[in-house]
Amino acid sequence: MTMSPTSVEKLKLLSEAENCLRPGITFESLEAVASQMSDNEFAERMVKARSNLFQQISRFDKRVA
Repeated sequence: MTMSPTSVEKLKLLSEAENCLRPGITFESLEAVASQMSDNEFAERMVKARSNLFQQISRFDKRVA
């Protein structure tokens, strides 16, 4: 089975990709974060973060309405 490239690896393939990074962020720091968890663990965190975001939006909408 071949491994597909990570998002960081794909980003690095773009010309002038470093210019797209926020100040202070490097590919080395992104790779360090990427190696801390599996893809599934990151996906779980993203789902939880998205859920929390929509809950906050919903609460805000109820206060404003």
